[in-house]
Amino acid sequence: MEQQQAPKEQDFDIVIVGAGPSAAGLLHGLLHRIILDRCCSSSSSGEDDDGISGKKSLSNLSHLRIVILERGNNFSYTTHNSTLSCAKAADDDGKIITSSLLLFEHCHPSTFSLQNWFQTAHYVPPTPSLSCKATRHPTILYTTTPQSHLSNRIIDVPTGTGWGGGTNINAGLVMQPQFGNDFDKNNNWPGRWKGGDLIQNSMDEIVSDMKKNKGLLLSTSLGNDFLLPGSEEGEEDGSSEEDGFMSSFERPTLSSSTTRSSSDNIRVNYFTSLIAPLLERHPELHSNITFLSGVQVERILIRCSCDAGHDDNCDDDLSTRQQQQQQYKLPQACAVECNYGDYHGIIRAKHDIILCSGAIATPSLLLASGIGTEDDLRMAGITPWYEQIKCNNIHNANNSHVESVSRNLPVGHNLRDHILLPRVFLTPRRCNSGALSYNSINGWWMIHAPTSSSTIAAKMQLQLADGIQIEYMIPHFAAGALRRRWILPLLDVHLPLAWMQGIFLRVRAVLRVFFGIALSSKWVKQRIRFSNLCLLNPKSVGQVTVRSSSSSSSSRMKSFARLGDCKVIIDPNYLSDSRDVESLWRGWTYSSRVKQRLFRRGIEILPGHTFSIGYAACSLLSSAIRRVKAAFLGGELHNKNEPEYGGNEVPQWFRKYAAEFSNPYYHWCGTCAMGGEDSSMSATTLNLGSVVDEHLCVRGLSNLRVCDASVFPDTVSAPTALTCTALGHAASSFIIE
Repeated sequence: MEQQQAPKEQDFDIVIVGAGPSAAGLLHGLLHRIILDRCCSSSSSGEDDDGISGKKSLSNLSHLRIVILERGNNFSYTTHNSTLSCAKAADDDGKIITSSLLLFEHCHPSTFSLQNWFQTAHYVPPTPSLSCKATRHPTILYTTTPQSHLSNRIIDVPTGTGWGGGTNINAGLVMQPQFGNDFDKNNNWPGRWKGGDLIQNSMDEIVSDMKKNKGLLLSTSLGNDFLLPGSEEGEEDGSSEEDGFMSSFERPTLSSSTTRSSSDNIRVNYFTSLIAPLLERHPELHSNITFLSGVQVERILIRCSCDAGHDDNCDDDLSTRQQQQQQYKLPQACAVECNYGDYHGIIRAKHDIILCSGAIATPSLLLASGIGTEDDLRMAGITPWYEQIKCNNIHNANNSHVESVSRNLPVGHNLRDHILLPRVFLTPRRCNSGALSYNSINGWWMIHAPTSSSTIAAKMQLQLADGIQIEYMIPHFAAGALRRRWILPLLDVHLPLAWMQGIFLRVRAVLRVFFGIALSSKWVKQRIRFSNLCLLNPKSVGQVTVRSSSSSSSSRMKSFARLGDCKVIIDPNYLSDSRDVESLWRGWTYSSRVKQRLFRRGIEILPGHTFSIGYAACSLLSSAIRRVKAAFLGGELHNKNEPEYGGNEVPQWFRKYAAEFSNPYYHWCGTCAMGGEDSSMSATTLNLGSVVDEHLCVRGLSNLRVCDASVFPDTVSAPTALTCTALGHAASSFIIE
C-alpha cells in the first residue's frame, strides 16, 4: 500500500470534513455540476454520457478545487496532488480491467460482507476521545452515559470511518422516508426543505445512479420460505383485516452486490456506488478533487472579517449568500487545523468549510472549536470562539445580535435516535441456511398507531429478522446486562464504570467462545427468529457534549482546545419521554399479531416466561432491600431513583422490559438542527433550537456549513443513510449558486 504524502499548507475553494453518505451525496452533486459547467462551456446544447442536459454555465466551476478529509486510514491508492492510481480487478469473464470501483472499498476484512455488520460495529475497543492517530478499523466506538430510563445501562455508539463512513459498518438498508408524514406535517423543516420535494427529487436521482452503477441489491433475491413460515404450515385462519396487514410486508433493498459470487454478498458503500463510477467515466475530475485519508481535523479556525483580505476579482465567484455575509461582516471560518500522522498543519478554505462528519463527530468538532452555548463551553473548559479572536465587528451596530446568537447556539442539543425493542422466538422449523438473510433483516411492516398522549400517531417499523449474526449478538447483549451503573445494596456505593466496562469485555469474550462453536451457532441460526419493534418518531431528546482534558472545576480554560484532547460525552436520554413507552406498547399489539400468525408453534424466549420469572424475583428482592434499609438505616421505602412513567394503560412489566431490553437503531440525528427561513438569527430562531439556517450555514459565522444528519430537526421514518445522501446532493445546488 502506498502512503500519502503530508499535505502542505494550501488553499482550496471548498473543504469537506467527513466522508459519510452526506459527503458522498454532496460530492456527487458538486462533480455533476462541474461536468455540466464544462459541457456548457464547450457547447450550448447537447447531452453528455451522464444524461446531463446543457444549461446556462455556472460560474467558473471547471477550476473549482475541493478537498475532502477523512479520519480513517484505509487508502489503497495515492491521491495526493489530485491523482488517482487505479486498481486492477477481474470481471466475471476473468478479463483484467482498470476500475475505479475498488478504490473506495475499505481494506478491513470485516467490511466486505453485510453479514458482518454487527461484529464490525461493536467488536472494537471503545474510544472515549478522538486520538490524533488514524485507525485502520472501520469503527470508532463511543459509549453513552448510564441511561437512567434504560435501567442505567451503558449503550454502544459506533461511528464509521473510511470512504463511505457509516455505510462501511451499517446493515446496508436503503430506504426512503415517508415524505408526506416526515416533511409535510413536521413544521420544523424550514423553507426550501418543507414538504420534502427537494429531498425526494435528489433521492430519485441518487437511487437511479446507484442502480445504474449496480450498487443496490433488490429484495427479490431473498427467499420466501423464511419470511412467512406460518403459510407453509397450513394456517389460514386469519381474518381479512389480518391478511391485509400481513400482505403489507415490505422487503429490504440493500447497498450490496452479488456480482463476484452467486452465493455471497459484497458490501457497496456510497462512495463506491456514486463517486467511483463518476471518476472512472470522467477522469478529468481528478484535477478538481483531492482526497486525503487519515486526517484528523482538530478544530475550525475563525478570523474576524475585518482581518480578511478582499479580492474584487472574486466577487463573481461568490454566491448570493456569501455576499450577504460579507455585507454583515460576520466572522469567517477560514481554515481547519488537522493532524496527519506526525504532521500538524492547516488547510484553508476560500469559500466554505462543510462538516459532514455525522451527528456525533460534527457537534464534537464545533464544541472543541468554541462554537456552542456559553454554559456548555464553560462546563467543557473551552474558550468560546468570540473570546479567542476579540473581533470588534461582533460589537458594532449592524452585528449586535451576533454575539447573542453565538452565546446561545445549541450545538449538541436535540440528539435523537430511533429506538428498537426486540421480541425473540425459538421455532421448531429448521430453516435452510440458504434462506437466511444477507444482513439479518428480512423485511418489515410500517405501522401508524394512534396514541392517547399525542395528536401525532406513533410511526413504527415492525421487523422480521433471523439469526444470521446471533453468535455475535447474544454474547454482546447478554454481557451488556452487566455494563451499567451499579449501586451496592444497603451501602449506596457506586461501582466505577471502568470496572463494569472491563467485566463486560471479558464476559463477552467468554460467551463469544461458547457461541462460536460451529454446531451450536448453526443450530441457533436455523431456528431463531426476531420480531423487532422500531419506534421511528420518539419524543425523547438527548445531548452530545465534550470535556477538555485541561478543564477543571476550579478554573476555566483560557486557550483554545483541540478535538483530540477532548472526551466525547453522549447522552441520548432514551425513553425519558413517557410517550415513547406508550407508543411502544401500542406497537406491541401488532407484534402479538405477528406472533399469533407466524410463531404460534414456537417458544417465546423474550419476554416469555424467562423474563416474567426474572422480573418477579427482582421486584421481590428490591422490595426486601428497601424494607431492610428503612428498618435499620433509615432509608425510604419508595425508590426515588426509579424513573416515573406517565400513562396508566402501560403495564408495569412492559415498562421494565422496555427499560431492560430497548436498544438504539443507530440513526442519530438532530445535534445541529436547522431552523428559521432566513438568516435573521433572531431570538425566535433560537427558541426553535436551531444551529444552522435553511442554507445549512452555522448562525453567526460565515463560510461554515453543516451537511449531515445532525441538521435534521426531527427524525425521519427510515434509516438515515439515503436521506443524508439526498440532503448532500440537494445542498450542492445552492452551495455554488
